[in-house]
Amino acid sequence: MELVWRCSIFLILLTAGALAQFEDIAGDYCGGRIQRCCDGRIDSCAIPILGTLCYCDQFCNRTDSSDCCPDYWNVCLGIKPPSPLIQQHGCYHEGQNYPYGHTVQINCNNRTEFLCEADACLVEPEAIQAINGNSAQFGWTAGNHSDFWGRKLEDGLVYRLGTLEPEKFVLAMHPIKQKYDRNTLPMSFDGRIEWRDTLQDVRDQGWCGASWAFSTAAVAADRLAIQSRGHEVYPLSMQNLLACNNRGQQGCNGGHLDRAWNYMRRFGVVNEECYPYISGRTGQVEKCKVPRRGNLATMKCQLVNAAERKSDRSDKPPRKGLFRSPPAYRIAPFEDDIMNEILQHGPVQATMRVHPDFFLYRGGVYRYSGTNSQQRSGYHSVRIVGWGVDSSKRNPTKYWLVANSWGRLWGEDGYFRIVRGENESDIEKFVLAAWADQEDEE
Repeated sequence: MELVWRCSIFLILLTAGALAQFEDIAGDYCGGRIQRCCDGRIDSCAIPILGTLCYCDQFCNRTDSSDCCPDYWNVCLGIKPPSPLIQQHGCYHEGQNYPYGHTVQINCNNRTEFLCEADACLVEPEAIQAINGNSAQFGWTAGNHSDFWGRKLEDGLVYRLGTLEPEKFVLAMHPIKQKYDRNTLPMSFDGRIEWRDTLQDVRDQGWCGASWAFSTAAVAADRLAIQSRGHEVYPLSMQNLLACNNRGQQGCNGGHLDRAWNYMRRFGVVNEECYPYISGRTGQVEKCKVPRRGNLATMKCQLVNAAERKSDRSDKPPRKGLFRSPPAYRIAPFEDDIMNEILQHGPVQATMRVHPDFFLYRGGVYRYSGTNSQQRSGYHSVRIVGWGVDSSKRNPTKYWLVANSWGRLWGEDGYFRIVRGENESDIEKFVLAAWADQEDEE
């Protein structure tokens, strides 16, 4: 019998809790002031540090945010800083430390062995502790999403993402030119409220790298519902895209967005109810079930308007052709252009770079923490459905409101907020959209 013991190491040495925000910056801050500490909130009770300010007032030590000076807890509260975490190299077993890759015979009778490996895990408790200990600095909190526990980071990058980096000629696409008055753009916009009855629900792609298919089908469905004024609110089939758009695509191992939109333009897809998603459970992509010249009638697809939850019985003849899309177009990588496009026409599709810490996101406005900086990242595609400003901190933070495809138990009910206007994690670098095709084509 061979017992495989896997252990991994987190290389960021931070102290626990809020004491860790400026732990590496020694010096007298609060201790160097004439009036060392201040009661309540006193914005002038501050000291310059790293191009910003740290504070010595009671307000800095609130539970949801902390911008206290490094010596605040020691000088003002009398709390000594904790000892740093001890970095462990290798695997520790029965009082002895073994280097990575070392195989040891533990019991000579049963010849039981363990193998110590250094595979990074998708959920690292040390990373959660480090991020939450610096949540004021990062602006968000981390947690253990149970579906990710026990999985390798490599599994997450391959099967929880799935969007291949755009090719050079695709990145060379010229964005459309928009004419609008920037002063008319609202400070905040929430598509979940504005399009309450038409916006697609958050789905879970499971363990299949299909974000390319999920985001494409969802954006196409959102825009069809919005631009048809609620007459065609149909979830579109991700499985159809995944199984049938196979030229130059890699199924559950990833796909290109431009090729997904090209397939939507040339062939179209059926509705989700007609061709349900199963690859998230199986991890496999079966043979395409939709003939190239098929339509909703030949596929015997029943259309049920999701907004009304009843068969579509409007005066318009029932749709027979598949759901297609005109050619996709690119939005300029400027926040105002992206905001105007969403406001006027509906959610947009964005490609983003996912770092290991993003899998741990629980809430707040995401910004890459810099932890696990030596580990790989991957590409993901998501739907931007709105924007706003988080004013819960001393310095307000602009954000995008984004729908993910990891189910509602992840993040903020399946959504996340990410810093807006700074191209955080490449979220504004490559943004696509397409008009809805309301024509009945066979």
